[in-house]
Amino acid sequence: MRPLRLPLVCDPRSFLILLLTMPLVASADTLSLGVYIRDMEETGQVQQVTTSTGDRLRLTVELLQGNGDPAAGHTIELLSEAGNELVARELQTDHRGWAEIELHPVYPGADRLIITAGDARQVVFLQIADSAFGRRMESPDNRAASLPEVGGVVPWELLADIETREGRYGLPSPVFSDAVRELDRQSVKLQGFMLPLENSERQRHFILTRSPPSCFYCLPDGPEQVVEVHSREPIRFTFDPIVISGTMELLEDSDLGLFYRLKAARRQD
Repeated sequence: MRPLRLPLVCDPRSFLILLLTMPLVASADTLSLGVYIRDMEETGQVQQVTTSTGDRLRLTVELLQGNGDPAAGHTIELLSEAGNELVARELQTDHRGWAEIELHPVYPGADRLIITAGDARQVVFLQIADSAFGRRMESPDNRAASLPEVGGVVPWELLADIETREGRYGLPSPVFSDAVRELDRQSVKLQGFMLPLENSERQRHFILTRSPPSCFYCLPDGPEQVVEVHSREPIRFTFDPIVISGTMELLEDSDLGLFYRLKAARRQD
């Protein structure tokens, strides 16, 4: 029997997300599929991935017989329900029972990549962000002009005063300036727009953005211009800008691909 792989648990909203699925153990004639991030197979199988348009998503498929031996020379069929571009829709497994998938995300939002080989079937859920996610803004977005002037709030220009380097899974990782580091664990006020994360009129967990969201499935700005918010009490969703206060937390190497979090937040009237 093959050893079990431990799960890699991540938040499903962020910039790369990995969840464990284990192949079924069945008769020798039964095939089972496993899906991995290419060159990261040791981290375990994936069920859900977050990526962005303009990226190249590379996955490894492992096809096994019921006795655990590689299923070589089998055809694997691929389907993107949203129509995102696949380099090939049919693949052949090699002597290891492996085949390599390359998908080019085109359409922001949710998608399902359906992988089949005979009676074996596996689904990988895709969350595709706009290509602006992860790109550092060099100058303020003119959409931010819709924010009224409010005294005492942390300016978005300060939060953007960072450099980035490549972090885990290829996501950008922040290099904070000294001025930004002074905000860590401090009580601050922020102003921005709500991007809901919960299916409710009132939100305890949402994203505060510098620019008005144009789509509920993708971020309107890069990670230096959005803040993950956890509020003490639910805050009613609104399309208008809001001011909230809370404790700022800098995220050095987040699995979410975000740089800032506001905890114990409250709305300010």
